[in-house]
Amino acid sequence: MQADTQNRHIPQDGKRLKALRKIKGLSQAGLAQALQTLIKPYMKQGFVIQQPDIARIELEKSTLDVPALLGYSQFFGTDIDDLLKPHFRSLHKNAFCLQQFSTDSDADDYFTHMEAAGRILAYSQFPSSFFMENQATNRRFKQIAQPDYCETHLHTLDSLLSFIFSPISRYGYTQRNSILERYVKHFRQRHHKRLYFFSRASFTPHSLFPNLVLLPEKATLLMLAPIMQQQQGDVFLEIHDELICKQVHDFYFQTVPLLEANVTLLRIGRETLTLLQDGISMEMSIRFFYEEVQKRSPEDSAAVMENFSLDIQEMLKE
Repeated sequence: MQADTQNRHIPQDGKRLKALRKIKGLSQAGLAQALQTLIKPYMKQGFVIQQPDIARIELEKSTLDVPALLGYSQFFGTDIDDLLKPHFRSLHKNAFCLQQFSTDSDADDYFTHMEAAGRILAYSQFPSSFFMENQATNRRFKQIAQPDYCETHLHTLDSLLSFIFSPISRYGYTQRNSILERYVKHFRQRHHKRLYFFSRASFTPHSLFPNLVLLPEKATLLMLAPIMQQQQGDVFLEIHDELICKQVHDFYFQTVPLLEANVTLLRIGRETLTLLQDGISMEMSIRFFYEEVQKRSPEDSAAVMENFSLDIQEMLKE
């Protein structure tokens, strides 16, 4: 703690700079040469960056100057804020930026770093990409799979019902059951991991709920940008703003009514999918699902009912 206080005047995050270098597979000397090549055309004659300079920057023994800061940002393809300590980021007024990645691997490395202190994921769809297939070797998934990693997932209830019952899906009933099984294993009896569903029926029909990742410790919001890159990493809109992040947090945890028995809904969903796998009719399977919710999670039955279509609601009331 004493060392952190002594280095508070050093703006760069030395550990982050070292991690970026390691990801690139560069030695300190190799990075020094790369940065010199990048920055030298803009500097006075005699400018040089050497291995000891990189060592002092990473150890936070010397301050990263503006040209080197810009060089790091350009070379590693990351925003300047990502290179700074949190208390210096507040001095950087550009709250909105696009994070663009050339590969999915680059994106995963970036998000693994950004999400290290925990995350809140709010999705208007179900499931999230992490549970669509076995991600055991994915570095980002390994991080969130740790028992002490803090995360909360929020999904719309209608997206869960569509996932279970829709005849139009890229996944068969067996695959859907496996996905729900991954969810149950990930969230059951985990103190640091929470799963919630909420009813979109509580809002007007035209209300939109974007997919987002909220990082409270970094006062940062990540949203998938409306730009597609074929066979490349995604493009994300990154927002650094404490007020916006607080408003998003308060909306989901104070305004939105969250259901109670969320893992129970997944278990009932798995049982329902088994019925569908066995050839039981859609009508009988929907009735089974709703009746089980009434038995095992009666406080959520009204929300489940209002998220079915009107004709299914009439059928269930018969």
